Amino acid sequence: MHDRFLRRTAIGFVVLAGAACSGAPAPESSVPVGAGTAMAQDVGNGWHESLEMPRSRPLPPAGFGTLSQDDITIPIDVSSNNLAIKVTPLTEWVIRMTAPDTYRRLNGYKVARGEQIRDRARRNGERGWPLVLFVSFYTRAVESTYEPYDLQIRAQNVVYRPFDIIAVTPDFNRERLRQQESQVALYLFEGDIDLDLPIEVEYDGRRSGRWSGIRSVLDRELTKVMSRVPTNQ
Repeated sequence: MHDRFLRRTAIGFVVLAGAACSGAPAPESSVPVGAGTAMAQDVGNGWHESLEMPRSRPLPPAGFGTLSQDDITIPIDVSSNNLAIKVTPLTEWVIRMTAPDTYRRLNGYKVARGEQIRDRARRNGERGWPLVLFVSFYTRAVESTYEPYDLQIRAQNVVYRPFDIIAVTPDFNRERLRQQESQVALYLFEGDIDLDLPIEVEYDGRRSGRWSGIRSVLDRELTKVMSRVPTNQ
């Protein structure tokens, strides 16, 4: 309870918007959209789509979206430290709006570390699947440093800090960037953060203001995706 209290700090106003992106994304696929081009993956006691059923929207089958990773990503530029930060939520209803190859790649980060994510969530008092963000730090400067736990989410008058971070690139915990280098990790936040509501992502006093716009893009894409799904799906 003490750790959870430290992660959540009340603030005096509601803030809008939020965050999303990647470090070194693979090229977007030209694979046609349609049934069978991407499938949600199930792995033992790790990730399963039943862990992430949306609260207020349908969850269509994977493989019918067309968005790129950049479409669901918000950058944060920190000029004081020459940092470019990109944050992409790996929430299932979000990434199912992406193109098939992009979906497989983003979903794969959860599948590959599913048991680890669930174990760390349980150890931190989370009863279900947490909010998982794919976060990259990048610099064009000769060298730069970053503080991983300074990234936070503001939502519904509360400040949330990550309860754990799982490195994706081997040198992420070095907390230092060489020129044109990216370091990437999965950030674990409390699962009750609702991306259907206004949120904002902040680092070193810089806040993103893009999530509300991304939500609108996702809503439009969901309408298109649902029209593509065969009635027997």
